[in-house]
Amino acid sequence: MYRILVVAAALALPLSACGEREPTPQQQQARHEARLDACIAEALSVNAHRRLAMLDSLLAQSQARGSVPSLVSAPHKFAQVYATYADLRAHETAYRDSAYSATSKEDSTRFEAMAASFRVNRPSPESLEENVVRDYLRDFASSRRNPEHGCNHLLRKAEKEGE
Repeated sequence: MYRILVVAAALALPLSACGEREPTPQQQQARHEARLDACIAEALSVNAHRRLAMLDSLLAQSQARGSVPSLVSAPHKFAQVYATYADLRAHETAYRDSAYSATSKEDSTRFEAMAASFRVNRPSPESLEENVVRDYLRDFASSRRNPEHGCNHLLRKAEKEGE
């Protein structure tokens, strides 16, 4: 997956800034993919924060009783790291979407640089962070494949209206 992101970033500049010309089918497809990625990443971020809020409540209830069992604290820690990673990916994909949709090469370059600033280095093997990344990538891929996902519906509707 990391290699795919690097290739996508390398393609962003030549595919995005088409200036005054009409976008090619390849550019339109790249824009569609970037828009879909940004939408799904945002949805995963929102869901991650919803789960974290629920676990925050459970943690507070446990603390009020005087003990925090690992049954609550471990999932809470995982949810915190997942939400942080989801936020970073949402920002990265939003800026990449902007890079692909930019009308000037300068804007495209600027947005791609901003996207790069949110990239996360590969985590240590068998770490909490690696588990979070693995779960996130699984959730992201599952959302992309799901034709019933709200982002897929939203983009199909926007494409039909644009025709």
